[in-house]
Formats: sequence, C-alpha cells, structure tokens
Amino acid sequence: MTNSSNQAGDNGDGSEKPRLELPALPPVIFGVPVFIGALIHVLIWRSEIIGGIIGIVIGVILVVVGTLLIYWAWRTMRSHGEHPEPGQPTETLVTTGPFKRTRNPIYSGFLLIAAGLAISLNAMAMLISVFFGVAALTALVIRREEAYLEREFGEVYTKYERRTGRWL
Repeated sequence: MTNSSNQAGDNGDGSEKPRLELPALPPVIFGVPVFIGALIHVLIWRSEIIGGIIGIVIGVILVVVGTLLIYWAWRTMRSHGEHPEPGQPTETLVTTGPFKRTRNPIYSGFLLIAAGLAISLNAMAMLISVFFGVAALTALVIRREEAYLEREFGEVYTKYERRTGRWL
C-alpha cells in the first residue's frame, strides 16, 4: 500500500475507480499504540485499574462483546457482497446489522477487545494507550474511509453519516 489517500485503479474493464489506500492495515495502526501501552505497563508503570476477579470478569465480557461485534459486522458485510478489507473497492454501502448503530463496528470491536484485555490484565498504561490507538485509527484510517465513501456514495453516505455515530 502507498501513502497516498486515494488513487485510481483499473477495474479490469478499462474504467478508473478510486481506491482507498492506507499507510498500513487498520489492526496494525490500532495495535501499535496498544502494544506500546502493554510494554509500558510491563517495563515502566504498573498502575492498576480494577484488581481481582471483578476486573477479569469485566475484561472478559468486553473481549467477548468486541469479538462478537466484529464477527457480526464481518458476516453482515459478506451477506451484502462486500469484503471487510479496506483496500477492496466498495460497491454497496452497508447500513444494516451493526452498521445501523455505528459506522465502524469492526473498529469499535477493536476498542472493546483492547480495553477488555487492559482491564483483565489490570494495566492502566495499556488502557490509556487504547485511546491513542483510537486517535491513530481515526486520523489515519477512518477519515480516509469516510472521504472515500462520500465520493463513492455522495448524499446517501452523508445522510447515513449524520444519523449514525462513528464509534460505539
């Protein structure tokens, strides 16, 4: 992938279609700050969140909910003939299932899983780093995806964007 936010690509039929190009895969962009937060917890700052079984239970619930949200979003996209890979051209604006409540259910799932892991591991530095992951994902991926979808779907997307939140 290149660093340009959008380039034209050949669709195989001679027509040019804009493509979404990202600096890296979204899980990497989100995961690097979270990983750094985990390292900070292990090596430098061991501040706690919620200790004991309560923290573990809350964390596991968040991880399970995040995983199920990602699975539901994946299945919903596939049922509409779309591929969850952001580098693939988008033919259909999916607004059903989890996309009815959030424009980014897969990324919301990332957030829930990472927060759940941080809480279950009782790692405040890791929990704080989740917000840096959200900021990186928003700046480097989501804004590019939103611009791409607005170009592709015009007013249909802007109406969807106005009625549906970006995150949870």
